[in-house]
Amino acid sequence: MRSRANDAAILAGLFWCVGGIDLNAPQLDRVFLLIAGAVLLGLSLAGRDQGRFVCWWAVLIGISERISRSPLLDGSDVLRATQEAIVNLLHGLNPYTVPLTSTIPPGSPLVYPPGELLWYLPAHLFFGDITRVDTVAGILTTVAISIAGLRAGWDRVALPAVLYATWGIGAFRAVDGSNDVSAAFMVVLALAILVFADRDTRVGRVAFVLSAIAFGWAVAFKQFAIVILPLVLRHLAVAGRDWRRFGIISLATIAVLVVPFLVWAPGAFLSQQLATLTFHTEVWGANLPALLQEYIDVTTWLPFFFAAEIVVTLGIFGLFLRARLATLGIAAFAGCAVILAALLLARWTTQPYYAYLGGVGAMALALVDRDARATAKARA
Repeated sequence: MRSRANDAAILAGLFWCVGGIDLNAPQLDRVFLLIAGAVLLGLSLAGRDQGRFVCWWAVLIGISERISRSPLLDGSDVLRATQEAIVNLLHGLNPYTVPLTSTIPPGSPLVYPPGELLWYLPAHLFFGDITRVDTVAGILTTVAISIAGLRAGWDRVALPAVLYATWGIGAFRAVDGSNDVSAAFMVVLALAILVFADRDTRVGRVAFVLSAIAFGWAVAFKQFAIVILPLVLRHLAVAGRDWRRFGIISLATIAVLVVPFLVWAPGAFLSQQLATLTFHTEVWGANLPALLQEYIDVTTWLPFFFAAEIVVTLGIFGLFLRARLATLGIAAFAGCAVILAALLLARWTTQPYYAYLGGVGAMALALVDRDARATAKARA
């Protein structure tokens, strides 16, 4: 029986079109996307393969959903702090030793590694503004998922592409001042490139190296990726690929980005990176302590949750490292599971963290059947 994944993807996109049209002032792009989706659904139901067209339709939806949103003026302080840190760096100051004045409260640490500063640096240099970088990253995430269809098969990537493109929270968190959409895109990009990293062609061998570099940058951007990279390496080992070479290139990339700042001010750099674990002291967000706080005083339970966060997270991580992670998608999902466990047990968990998981999870779903040893284009 023919897979109905494309039909489900188109229907999900049509739901977004209907919900996204302003009845008082219908938008041209969304009415066009509605009509285009109806045509695609009709052709798909008639038995014509529309996988690649559904993917590019998803990209157009992702553009419409994200471009229509304006950056929040009073959102997260993350990008304000990042831009201030970039300015300090360009003036020859160490961004990890100079107190930040744009954070809430003022004087908060810069908890992100140097890879984050490098990501936003071009936008600052060319436009003097980095608030739209995550909008572009969200659009490119849908593009990366779709391009993976060239190897993974269009029918396998169409639904994840549409799901991410139409995800309102993912789009909102691209304009709220946080950096998680961009951080997730770095992992998505690394996975997308790895799909093309066969060992039979020069292009494939170059893609292998570029994917390793992208993974290193992802780790040097935001600490979440530090648990995803080893699980991808585990899959590469299972698939018989040169996982050691991949890991060495990734570690070298991390070193190139991190070591200069570590040498510049070792104590300040390490203390600010570790502050990501202890900076937020209040109980808040989408996690178990905050849920229990609604019913009981959890103050005395916080040491238990802190210990559980470390033990459970490391335990799950260790189990996955020993597991036979048969595909790239399963490896990426395993990384998401480790991060999810940490988020649920933490005392402070903001929604953008889940936006990070959403981006990586969408790519994981697209690659859930993709084996790194595969060299030929998958059949749709």
